[in-house]
Amino acid sequence: MTTYGELTPEEALERLAELEAIDVRGAHEFEGPLGRIAGARLIPLAALPERASEIPRGQPLLLICRSGARSARACAQLGELGLGPTFNLIGGMIAWNRAQLPVERTSPASPLALLESALAWLAQVTQQAPDAARAKLLAELGQPPTALADPTRERVARALDAIERLAGAQPDLELSLAAFRGALAGL
Repeated sequence: MTTYGELTPEEALERLAELEAIDVRGAHEFEGPLGRIAGARLIPLAALPERASEIPRGQPLLLICRSGARSARACAQLGELGLGPTFNLIGGMIAWNRAQLPVERTSPASPLALLESALAWLAQVTQQAPDAARAKLLAELGQPPTALADPTRERVARALDAIERLAGAQPDLELSLAAFRGALAGL
């Protein structure tokens, strides 16, 4: 059985200079509301086997995801491939954000880009297809499909309120919505 270490966000921050940080989330998450650890390399979990050759051998690896579950699987996979030692970030980017540690975030270029990011987040956390998440949001807003084609800041604010209602009890709900609303204020 392959083993791996675990680091709290604070421990990981202290050791970051000696670790190769690999983020195994999807690209929309890496660019999304929880942000990313500075210097982290994006290699989504599904792409890990074919991209393992990009990871330096003999280097301690910090594996990162949203909550720590996918990164734990990545630690095991990379350990089986002879890479590592590997360390899982306990609690993932949710815990990192809760600890108020530094993150890099991508600012959305427009209200539409922000809305698309929020919809991608909603689809992921509610485990539904993006089109289904969009349809539920439109129904919640009582709007036709064209209503979100070129949204104003006000329409995005209303959409974020609806997304909050639709998301249910997600562990990163308050963190993600605060990031989305902060980004909207900056547009």
